[in-house]
Amino acid sequence: MMSVLGIPELRSLLAVSAFAGVGRAAEALHLSQPAVTGHLRRLEAEVGAPLIVRRGRTIALTAAGETLVADAYRIIAAHDDALDRARGRIGSDLVVASTNMAGVGTLRTVSRVLAAHAPGQRVSVRFHRTVHLEGFARAGTADVVLGYGRFGADSVPIGRVELDWFTSAAHPRTDALVAFTAPCLVRETLLASPVARGLDLVRESIDLTGLLMAVRAGEGMTALPRSHRHEPGLAPVPGLASPGTLQLSAVVSERLPRDARHALVRELRAAVAADVL
Repeated sequence: MMSVLGIPELRSLLAVSAFAGVGRAAEALHLSQPAVTGHLRRLEAEVGAPLIVRRGRTIALTAAGETLVADAYRIIAAHDDALDRARGRIGSDLVVASTNMAGVGTLRTVSRVLAAHAPGQRVSVRFHRTVHLEGFARAGTADVVLGYGRFGADSVPIGRVELDWFTSAAHPRTDALVAFTAPCLVRETLLASPVARGLDLVRESIDLTGLLMAVRAGEGMTALPRSHRHEPGLAPVPGLASPGTLQLSAVVSERLPRDARHALVRELRAAVAADVL
């Protein structure tokens, strides 16, 4: 029988990779943890190799997992583009296109507002890198687009998100850098920081799980939104100036009721101000 990589299964893998955990991925996708775990097991059966390994309270991607995550971004982007062209709008689903660096708190806020103003409608969350989110904003194929930076004239500024330096709690190292692959605003801000001058970039990762794995292993330090200060295995680097801030922005479709649009922006701004993202 021909092996098949299912789109729901690949979405779960990207969410696990983006949030560095099955529980947080399940919450972001509005699925149960057993459902996400089942998706990962099906992918592993198709690939014929483990994709993730558990290390205490954290997870790490295997070599096969890292390879599949990189391919999954391209597969899902092509799938979503084809589906959107073929169907026009996405039926009755409310589509949220989000950066893979969005915190669970961000998506929890969006879900709460949409549930209150559009009860009974299913929310479909699509994780993409920032460069692809711009396409969603231009084409109008998502009801909510969330990401760092701006996505054209319709972008609404939500708030500035502070970045901090992090290193391994067990094997701290501050003489080398770990960063996301380009294009990435977090990477650009990190490399532009005076702290980064003269330091070697020793590891790049397309996703959060791979980046955290490298930092926890003591390969170097990185910059992440301050909300990651409770991430297991990480420790803030004392005495270093923040690399900077990133503008969290949203594009909210006029297909949503006016009160829903206003509530969404208001609640997201409050969450950023309270630093719960």
